[in-house]
Amino acid sequence: QIRSKEAAVGPRWLARSQLSVLHMLHLLAVLSASDMPLSGLRAFPSAGATVAAHAAAAHALDRVCYPKDGMWSAAQFEEEIRSPRTAALGAWTVGDSGDEALVGMCFTSTVLDEASLTSLAVHPRLRRRGIGEALVCESMARAQAAGAARFLLEVRLGNEAALRLYGRCGLTVAGRRPRYYRDGEDALLLSASMPAEGGGASPMRRAGGRLSEGRDSSIQQIDRLPRAFPERKSDKTSGHA
Repeated sequence: QIRSKEAAVGPRWLARSQLSVLHMLHLLAVLSASDMPLSGLRAFPSAGATVAAHAAAAHALDRVCYPKDGMWSAAQFEEEIRSPRTAALGAWTVGDSGDEALVGMCFTSTVLDEASLTSLAVHPRLRRRGIGEALVCESMARAQAAGAARFLLEVRLGNEAALRLYGRCGLTVAGRRPRYYRDGEDALLLSASMPAEGGGASPMRRAGGRLSEGRDSSIQQIDRLPRAFPERKSDKTSGHA
């Protein structure tokens, strides 16, 4: 389990799969025992002893959002978290005991000046509360601050909820990939140009400013966190947010 912004990795003999099961049980306990206040958005550590625990937490959430086995294994999550190309951002909720559980995550991969969203997930019990939008907008802002000029992702043609979410973040349709998914459904390619900071109002700045308009206290708490802006392929990006 993850304790108040520090990760407890547990006994070293536990395999990744066992750690993921423990995180799933912890996640269920936290969600059932608290009113789910959010402690905010936080980047995953990319090095150190806590990476394995964070990867297990990500895998546990992935399995909840993408039954039966999730889109990635715990080992794949750990590899992505450690990759210098990857930026992993999580949303955390606090249980009555003070322990934290991962309830939302957004992974992006950057090559040269293009950042691509590779995984977005929000726990089913916490969807439609602005968490997915906050994760995407913050990930875009961080990618822009790191020098990315374009943000890309694929989404299912029929996923209207995800399309609305991405639209609020400033992403627009740039193309279509026929029969992109295993079941034959087409994917839409969405993109957003991200001007250098100081170059005018960006999609992330506009979208981020809207987060404070919600009445949900957890969304307002996210909006108070420090941001890059003061104001504000696969099935993995099918928009469980």
